[in-house]
Amino acid sequence: MKLNFKKPGTAVCALLPLLVSTELAAQDLGLDPELEHSDGAIEELIVTSTLHRSRADTALPVNILSGEELREKVAATLGETLQDQVGVTVASFGAGVGSPVIRGQGGNRVQVLQGGIGNIDASAISADHANSLEPALAERIEVIRGPATLLYGNGAIGGVVNVIDNRIPRSMPPAITGIVETRNNSVSDQQVSVGRLEGGAGNIAWHLDGVYRESNDVEIPGFAINSRSIDVTDGEELEELFEGRGRIANSNTRASVQTAGASWIFDEGYIGFSLNRLENEYGIPGHDHGHEGEHEEEHDEEHEGEEDHDEYGEQDGVRIVMEQDRADIEMELPLGGWFEELHGRMSTVDYQHAEVEPSGEIGTLFEQDGTEGRFVLHLGGTDRREGVLGVHFSHRDFSAIGEEAFIPSTDIDSLALFTLHSIDSGDFTYEFGLRGERQSLSQNRGACESENTSFSGSSSAIWHFSEQSNLLFSIAHSQRSASVEELFSNIDTACGELPSDMLIEHAATQRLEVGMPDAEVEKSTNFEFGYLKHMGEVTAELNLYYNDISDYIFLADTGVFRDEVEISRYQQRDALFYGMEAQANFPLRRSGDHLTELTLFGDYVRAEFDSQGNVPRIPPLSVGFELRHSHVNWQTKLRWTEIQHQSDTAFNESRTDGYRLLNYYADYHLPFDSSEVLFFVKANNLLDEEIRHHVSLLKDLAPAPGRSLEVGLRLEF
Repeated sequence: MKLNFKKPGTAVCALLPLLVSTELAAQDLGLDPELEHSDGAIEELIVTSTLHRSRADTALPVNILSGEELREKVAATLGETLQDQVGVTVASFGAGVGSPVIRGQGGNRVQVLQGGIGNIDASAISADHANSLEPALAERIEVIRGPATLLYGNGAIGGVVNVIDNRIPRSMPPAITGIVETRNNSVSDQQVSVGRLEGGAGNIAWHLDGVYRESNDVEIPGFAINSRSIDVTDGEELEELFEGRGRIANSNTRASVQTAGASWIFDEGYIGFSLNRLENEYGIPGHDHGHEGEHEEEHDEEHEGEEDHDEYGEQDGVRIVMEQDRADIEMELPLGGWFEELHGRMSTVDYQHAEVEPSGEIGTLFEQDGTEGRFVLHLGGTDRREGVLGVHFSHRDFSAIGEEAFIPSTDIDSLALFTLHSIDSGDFTYEFGLRGERQSLSQNRGACESENTSFSGSSSAIWHFSEQSNLLFSIAHSQRSASVEELFSNIDTACGELPSDMLIEHAATQRLEVGMPDAEVEKSTNFEFGYLKHMGEVTAELNLYYNDISDYIFLADTGVFRDEVEISRYQQRDALFYGMEAQANFPLRRSGDHLTELTLFGDYVRAEFDSQGNVPRIPPLSVGFELRHSHVNWQTKLRWTEIQHQSDTAFNESRTDGYRLLNYYADYHLPFDSSEVLFFVKANNLLDEEIRHHVSLLKDLAPAPGRSLEVGLRLEF
């Protein structure tokens, strides 16, 4: 199977017929959806929308991972867990880092939430910084594609990922329940253990969970370094190429997470708290921070004849050692009069990570302490009208100390007010909302600061033209204030650029990055048309979007070098993102308790500057299918994805070859007394393809893993 769609119109034409043909294919099959493994027809409420709406009743383009599907997709990083969702790509940076990219936008344009509250870490500051959350403990992950700034801040101009767990119980469990799981992956000998225990007594519900993960270096087909990126006549580069054959050096990881929470459950509502501790250590492939040789020489001179008592000891390469302590308080209380309910959550986070040099010394220490809260009042309404008023605030203290401290210590504060309303009228549902946010950033040592106000608004209409299908149209205008790295990278306390000989290299990008302290607010106007068939034997979704972004902030290479390191500056230019997503699922055959289904999917995004040139690191066209056969106690899946090559590249950006990805999954449920045992097996990249993600800054140094086999066992009681 070989596809070659070179234009978006071709891709749309190829995928649109799926939405028609699937309807015809399912007619007269007489299928019963009550199989254990089937998705069923129950419409779940979208937690991230805040309004009490199901997927069928909102204009939000949303992916929902929950239940068995989530357990099947769970991986070591959030991006890996979500990479099979339409419109979502993973920006890998070795095995320890995998951030989600939505519709070609990632980093500080995708808001990652933990239970509706921002993930207060350093993941948006640099591509080599991992998200400080654990997908294996999630009960549900919701991905809102496109602007969703009205509820969750100006950092959501590209989309929202909300990881929802039960660390703060919302209801009283009928009995003590739990999960124990273990799995092993052959490609890195990764061993994962997961445990969860929940129960209650009187009015108190409690929750305990934990994860331990450890892996060795990742095995790959061929070479870690892309042979096209080196000079084969250079002996040193050629030697380095062959040294990385068959595995990615310094890609081993180790992580542990523990959580405890409890709630007081009322007749209506609850109030609870949780404490969470995360420790994560992982290597950065091909990442020596540019200081390795110099740093080791200085270390040897200073400590000659002394025993090395450094905390971390000698390492094979640069490693990140991350620690985070998080405390959450959440409440849901019934009210009377104008307001029927108050829902609020507040989190306090103490985060730090150390970038440890090969000598074992800490090269750079990043710290961020913060508090964030969000409180929402649900207006008293009717069955056909619903609305909310909310306040969202945060305070963060960011600091970086050491050799790679290219961003000065900064205090970051924000305060926002928002409102969102939904009205049903006949066969139509209308949604509209507004948000205003004030953000201020000030350096701790100096007078350099930034303060601005951003406004966002959206409106949408949904036509329920049948009980099973909707058409929707939405317009959203979103504004995003520049982030700390975009403003203050290599900027001194007087808001001036550091002298050329004092610029500090950002080793993750291998550039000398210079911020833009006078950056304007980034403005996005997004038009979206969608079709959703949400019920029946056939389900389907199509989304077309057109996103015009003014004053788009990006890092531009200058072509000027200092000591062989390129100087890059944050700039602003108008940009245009447009694309489509399509997915359709329909049954092929039913015989007794056996059901065979087919899912077809695809997504495409194009991004270019209005003046000239392409936006960097945009994912290519992706299409594929999944064939699924299920029984009452077992299921099996075969998934094929065709990723096209990406030649629409930005200045100084190399093209990326396409690849074919073939994955397999199977599981078997075995009832055991009052419990259930699940055996499962996953085989990824069965063709052992060389896979390089175009959205990854490390694509030419660390490809995706080769062929792998993962086996696991889960006990639920």
